[in-house]
Amino acid sequence: MNSKYLIIILFGVWCAVCWRWYVYGVKDMQHQTAARKALLQEPTAAIEPDTIETESPIQPVEEPAAKSKPSPASKNTKTNFSPNAIDKVQLESVDDYMVVHFPYNSVRKEDNNAISDYLNKLAQQLIASKEKVVITGHTDFVGDPKSNIEFGQKRANSIRDILVKKGVKKSQIKCYSMGDKKPVATNDTPQGRYKNRRVVIKVQN
Repeated sequence: MNSKYLIIILFGVWCAVCWRWYVYGVKDMQHQTAARKALLQEPTAAIEPDTIETESPIQPVEEPAAKSKPSPASKNTKTNFSPNAIDKVQLESVDDYMVVHFPYNSVRKEDNNAISDYLNKLAQQLIASKEKVVITGHTDFVGDPKSNIEFGQKRANSIRDILVKKGVKKSQIKCYSMGDKKPVATNDTPQGRYKNRRVVIKVQN
């Protein structure tokens, strides 16, 4: 075969390969770009739900700035809080309010002598003074924000129901939920998430 024709044939083959590589390369880039756009538009899935089923959704409610004072009940209650005891319900005294910490996926006060003693004293104080108390539920960041609002509300309501059973009027109790909006510790560790799963109890002036 004439070397001239061989060169022409090889050049044609080379052109065909280059054309094919170019066309499929462009298509592949288009597919990757479309995939990236779809990924950016796709909502982020929750890591693990920290929720339970509810009958009706609860809208996020901002906790009002309440003037609080150290109550006699909190002054006279001894607490022994340990951030490592993440499988227990615990009571913690912080400045002018009290905090109840919950294990993962829990809304119950369960059996804790310090919490029972504090809620007994608080109920007696509220009944005698007619003061009001603000109870705010919080969660860690696990789960979607809407479910966490609902779960924080359930935690706050569980403390409210105990006080009502002890004789406090419902009109004296305001319950709110902040969900995962106001963490007090990192959500990157079990101990931090435990500190964020809490109910804050403030007696108003």
